[in-house]
Amino acid sequence: MFFLRDWRSGRFFSICAAAIVCLAMQTMAWSQAPRSQTPPADGTQPIDATGGFLQNQGALPRFESGSKLSPSARLAVRQNRVSSIPHFNGSFALDGTSYPFTMAGSNPAANSTTEIPTEIIPISMFFEGYVDDNGEPLVLDPNSILSRVQSSPNFRNAEYLTGFTQFADAVQRAEFFHNSAPDWHTLLGQPQSLKAVRIDVPKGAAKVYRNQTNGAIYAIVDSNFFISQLNTIIQLENLRVDALAIALTQNVLLAPQSDIKRCCVLGFHTSFDVGELAQVKFVQTFIWASWMDPGILGASVADVTPMSHEISEWMNNPFGSNVVPAWQPVGSAGCQNNLETADPLATLPNASTPVPIDGFTYHPHNQVLLQWFERSATSDAVDGAFSFPDTSLVTRPAQPCTMQ
Repeated sequence: MFFLRDWRSGRFFSICAAAIVCLAMQTMAWSQAPRSQTPPADGTQPIDATGGFLQNQGALPRFESGSKLSPSARLAVRQNRVSSIPHFNGSFALDGTSYPFTMAGSNPAANSTTEIPTEIIPISMFFEGYVDDNGEPLVLDPNSILSRVQSSPNFRNAEYLTGFTQFADAVQRAEFFHNSAPDWHTLLGQPQSLKAVRIDVPKGAAKVYRNQTNGAIYAIVDSNFFISQLNTIIQLENLRVDALAIALTQNVLLAPQSDIKRCCVLGFHTSFDVGELAQVKFVQTFIWASWMDPGILGASVADVTPMSHEISEWMNNPFGSNVVPAWQPVGSAGCQNNLETADPLATLPNASTPVPIDGFTYHPHNQVLLQWFERSATSDAVDGAFSFPDTSLVTRPAQPCTMQ
């Protein structure tokens, strides 16, 4: 892949694009401007589903992460030869082994505020073969909730134990509460909305449902299809490497082959190379998250739960390079060895926490803190906590993974 850079704007332009995020390309069917559609003759309405339908089928909220950095870019991260979002390095030790980490922002000892630009790509989904109650083509479009997203705790201040600030910053300040300067903050800038994109979803690539309790319409989309579309969108969007890019959908859940029993991925974060100059690697960090109407996937997943999950994990592990001792999620099986602060709590019934802003109650995702991964019997985080903002949710450090 070859890139030209506009040095005035700090942006890169791809000349020859290749698949970026996860998977090989498939046949594309997306557009950047809505076009007139005639409802198909065999158009059907969404499948009616009772409240709790997904959970009864074995579906769970799932989140993914994974660095797509080249080996040379991984080395550049370790050697601090990366141009990307602002970041700092640290480490902790356990049983004689050092575990280095890279986090977004500036060093906690710096008595300053770091503001990271944010770009949002609204992605609407047009589902071939489905129609709404009026017989019109069915589209899940996040533009109707974009203002809610921009006013959420991810970008607006609220009151926390660590101060009046944004959600991810409050979590990070909890981790370094006794080791940071008083005015140290890492904030996201008010998000710039990029040109909206629409994906045309062919028959067989998704199943669309209607929650009979509240009327919410949601779709389980084939993971491979969605990722292939996202690859193309990323290549054609003019993203800033010094900004966090966020792709936003509404009520879109991913599963391999739209299989409800392997549902439901609600978001992920990743990073990938976008160029090099004089031994410096340019790295883009990226998030996809779906706004979720309440009641679709349990009481603990609503509105910005997925986005807050991914933003805090991105802040603690922006390049996907932070390796920690293997751990098990709280209250469930599995084994991971990456510094993902929300994954350990993802399947708990109280994974989210209420945060009111301007008369609307948001539900950002509770996080475990760095101290949870360090496995010390006591925590030097705010109030000796291992989780935040709900400090009572987890009261002991991570347990070793017992799975072979």
